Amino acid sequence: MGGILFGIILILIGLSALTGLPFFGIFFALALIALGIRMIVRRSPRGAWHWDEAQSSSDERSIDEVAVFSALNKSFTAQSFKGGKIVVVFGGGEIDLTQAKAESEEVHLDVSSVFGGIEIIVPKEWKVKSTANVFLGSVDIHQAHGGEGATTLVLHGDAVFGGIEVRK
Repeated sequence: MGGILFGIILILIGLSALTGLPFFGIFFALALIALGIRMIVRRSPRGAWHWDEAQSSSDERSIDEVAVFSALNKSFTAQSFKGGKIVVVFGGGEIDLTQAKAESEEVHLDVSSVFGGIEIIVPKEWKVKSTANVFLGSVDIHQAHGGEGATTLVLHGDAVFGGIEVRK
């Protein structure tokens, strides 16, 4: 892999010398194009290619979602929800857990938002607490009426130049 990357860099330097365009401009443009193609078409766990969907529903027991320069809108309906991980970088979206039922008294969700934002909607009877770290961002938890149930959503993670919002 290192040889291929080194070869690509040498080709870009040569193109830069031939065309008079700056090397870093060509490299940055090609990197953005490759990232865009990777976001549009990505590999599923089974190895088949599929298109990203704008909004979907899932009965998975845990969340494992990453959104880079894109939107993430998903509903979870699992009857034994375990928690999981969400990463949003230069993107945003909404995770709807209102139809999910928790497997235990505490559900741990690791959420990282970097230059983006994520909104998490939880059932009215869930309590929410956060141990997330914030650097020039925010973690907003809207504790409306309710929250007397046995389930507590515990947020871990980071909000760096981004935001995490939890509402009912």
